[in-house]
Amino acid sequence: MNTRLEIAIGIALQTQVLKICPVHNQLYCDEGDYSDDENMARAFAVAVELVNQHPPYAEEFHHDAHVLTDLLSSTIGAAPDRCPECLPPPHSDVTRLSGQSSEVYASR
Repeated sequence: MNTRLEIAIGIALQTQVLKICPVHNQLYCDEGDYSDDENMARAFAVAVELVNQHPPYAEEFHHDAHVLTDLLSSTIGAAPDRCPECLPPPHSDVTRLSGQSSEVYASR
């Protein structure tokens, strides 16, 4: 993992936009969390502050906060909504929702 990505993930974790599954140690973005907008705003504010006021970050991102905010946005956008290992099997939703076998639909 490169330094820039580590910084973006660190900001997202610090501001709780991204979370780590305590069971599987996998990153995810809990979109069901209603404080997400506030956390997202905080994440971008932290990114801009780091690039504008802290020399090591300024140098890493060439004094351009947009580079970090773009990376932060794409990193958050690429994260799954839930831990990939905690997700239910793909067909379980269909079975649970219908409660009927496919034979019932075939006879209609």
